[in-house]
Amino acid sequence: MSEFSLIDAIVGTLTHDTLRYALGAGGTFLVVNTMLARRLQDRKIRDRTPGWSQIKREVLTSARTVLIFAATGILIGLGHSSGLVPIYDKVSDFGWTYLIASLALIIVAHDGWFYWTHRLLHTRRFFRLAHRTHHQSHNPTPFTSYSFDITEAVLNALFLPIFVALVPMNTVALLVFLFHMMLRNALGHCGYEVFPADRNGKPLLDWMTSVTHHDLHHSHGRYNMGLYFTWWDRLMGTEHPDYHKEFARVARRVGFQSAGWLRIVTVSGLLFLAGKEARAELSGLYSAPYLGAVVRFEPCPGDPASTCGRALWGWETASWRHMRLGEFMITGLRPGANGWGQGRLLHPETGLSFRGSATKLPDGRLRLKGCAGPICATQNWVPLDHLRNTLSDLD
Repeated sequence: MSEFSLIDAIVGTLTHDTLRYALGAGGTFLVVNTMLARRLQDRKIRDRTPGWSQIKREVLTSARTVLIFAATGILIGLGHSSGLVPIYDKVSDFGWTYLIASLALIIVAHDGWFYWTHRLLHTRRFFRLAHRTHHQSHNPTPFTSYSFDITEAVLNALFLPIFVALVPMNTVALLVFLFHMMLRNALGHCGYEVFPADRNGKPLLDWMTSVTHHDLHHSHGRYNMGLYFTWWDRLMGTEHPDYHKEFARVARRVGFQSAGWLRIVTVSGLLFLAGKEARAELSGLYSAPYLGAVVRFEPCPGDPASTCGRALWGWETASWRHMRLGEFMITGLRPGANGWGQGRLLHPETGLSFRGSATKLPDGRLRLKGCAGPICATQNWVPLDHLRNTLSDLD
């Protein structure tokens, strides 16, 4: 490699690693810990908020970690230019199946590497030497994600050059892996439980580490060593015994709960709208399952070609902190080939908005389906004049 290209690689890699930390940790802090802090207040794991002196210390120690990560990135580049590291650019060289499989493999392998090196760092011999700095952030922030001692930073950085020297990796897959690593790391330290719970309060994706999972590690260092998955902690008996209890305390549930009459807790789950269509007009009063809400469908103000749903009644509307009765819960449904699409749902409790569409079933009910990222759900709503059918509609 020429002197010019080496300098170019150093500058490019250092810039990339700096931006990755700044956007990952800083972006998470800006969105979760600042912009959404009031909205997520009931999901805050700790009562106390870390001060700026802690954040300043974390950013300064993280700058050192960025330099170490950048150094390993430069070594990977040198290895690739000399033919020792099999990184490729064209997807056609190995195909999409291999690219996806290699991406899954590197994430699973990194989780295993992190778990076992993390356990090593928690031994009496290594903790003070190599892991104490990270745990100075007893109450972590997204900036804690790179706040390492030099030895720990080197140990974390070693994984990638070892893996790419053994497994051919596409450049796009590597970028996705690095983005995923930074985002999960920053979210795991944000202090707000952003992962959803099922109707029983357990993690909806219980095989993934939640924010509560890693936050418990910072308060009880002998437990919860995993980074992305809970597999190793459960296999090796290092998961905190109160993890599910603590998670249920702060997590938002997806589904329905019963309190006398079964009521709607997450209208997001029941109103996930997704792409079907009906030939008949969408209008009139409809009831959510268990009488969770009563919504009137009508032309949207200012856009009569689309349909909106106005909330007229609901169980325990005191918990609807982000909308009132009489306001629109559903907006922008437009007729299409199979139903109504392009709509939005406002969750009255969390203020979150979801996209989707609706289909009118032959018996007059509405099937509402939609997705928040990869998670999708459907619900059947009943015309109000068919209210007698609502209690038996347990789909």
